[in-house]
Amino acid sequence: MSSSTLILRTLVVSFLLVATGWSQTTQPVSISVNNATRFQTIQGFGTALFSESPVWDTRYLQEYTKDLGASILRIPLNPDILPNQVTLGPDLQSNVNLFNFMGNYPQTNWGVFANQAVGAKLDQMKLIASIWSPPPWMKTTNNQNGGYLIQTPDNLTQFARYVAAYVKGFQQSYGVPLYGVSIQNELRFWQPYPSTVYSPSDYVNALKAVGAEFARDGITTKLIGPEDVGVDGGDITAAQMSYINAIKADPIAKGYLDTYIIHGYSGNGVSPGSSEANWADYWNKIAADGKQSWMTETSGEQTPWIHFDSNGHPDGALSVALNMHQALAYGNVNAYVYWQMDDGKAETQNTLEGGFDTTSLKYNAAKHYMKFIRPGAVRIGTTTSRAGLKVSAFRNSDGSTAVVVLNSAHSRQVATFSLRRLKTAHVTPYLTDTTHQVTPQRPITVQKSAFTAILPPRSLVSYDIRS
Repeated sequence: MSSSTLILRTLVVSFLLVATGWSQTTQPVSISVNNATRFQTIQGFGTALFSESPVWDTRYLQEYTKDLGASILRIPLNPDILPNQVTLGPDLQSNVNLFNFMGNYPQTNWGVFANQAVGAKLDQMKLIASIWSPPPWMKTTNNQNGGYLIQTPDNLTQFARYVAAYVKGFQQSYGVPLYGVSIQNELRFWQPYPSTVYSPSDYVNALKAVGAEFARDGITTKLIGPEDVGVDGGDITAAQMSYINAIKADPIAKGYLDTYIIHGYSGNGVSPGSSEANWADYWNKIAADGKQSWMTETSGEQTPWIHFDSNGHPDGALSVALNMHQALAYGNVNAYVYWQMDDGKAETQNTLEGGFDTTSLKYNAAKHYMKFIRPGAVRIGTTTSRAGLKVSAFRNSDGSTAVVVLNSAHSRQVATFSLRRLKTAHVTPYLTDTTHQVTPQRPITVQKSAFTAILPPRSLVSYDIRS
């Protein structure tokens, strides 16, 4: 080969490397995915329904089930559904007959949507419910807003029969069962909207009453809780743990509570997210208890792809993915449920999108997890040589693997993926950034259990890996 030919070939290769982002000065990032290392099993992802969710529009159903790929639906239980002060007796069906399931707004709309969502699901749809307030006459204030559940034995029995009849009547009226029910949403806060305050001992008493009633009535809906506002590695985490410790100290209550649930706020019930360290701290406190941990509400991210709050913390649409990653990879949560997908208005910090806009960046950030990680998936081991990259991987029950990579850096990264204990041949990347919304990229062929890919700056990429 002549020297001029060698120089020309070198220039051409160098040009191609630069043009594709493979600059010779770029130090490749190593990412390892190891199917031999296994963590939690994923139950699913989803959002809640509230009074303004446009469940009447078929576009909402199609987005939720088919496009977003949600597999969990959270529904509030509305105290107005039992319209009159009554004394509930020992017969479950007689109690169910006192409820107004088919004439109550918005509960009827939620129930009908739940039925449709289960029918339109990709694979499975779990329905969970939370109580914001029991009927007013069961509370110290005789009001839905604020107050405490009256702790007399008779009232605890009434409350337990109310929850049992609600769960049974929901299934009878709408044709779908509730997978789990939380007896109180954010149970430390007296609010100017339906809310109820429980001390740890009060919560244990209510939990035991409901658990005993479920057992008597043969109700298989799981009791999940205690559902406080978030984790902060300090007082907020300690508050959640005060309820968990009270439950663990009572063998009967401990047996009735199936799943720990918590919200994903930073502690004030408004600001989104926590941190890797705080999620890890919470997980370390509950890991030995043998119960699943679900994150059942969060929101607060702004609509631009990149945004920072007044303290310099990221809180834009890309942070939706960051917060999901932290809870999954460090909190080992089995499920992740956002506050709202759409409230019938323009997109806000409380919703993933608005006006059925599937190009919303928050919506698409969440979609990387909700669409590609299916119920029954197992989180598997990952390592990366670049601390700024956030990488998680999940082995689906159909044999496919989803690897989600968040690159928050201003520059593109060249990443070499090594796949261990995975029989794979083809990889399809899906990209979201300021100009792409879960957009499929050119497929990649795996050679010798490895492949190389470019991570665009400030991007979120899911790799759908199949044999």
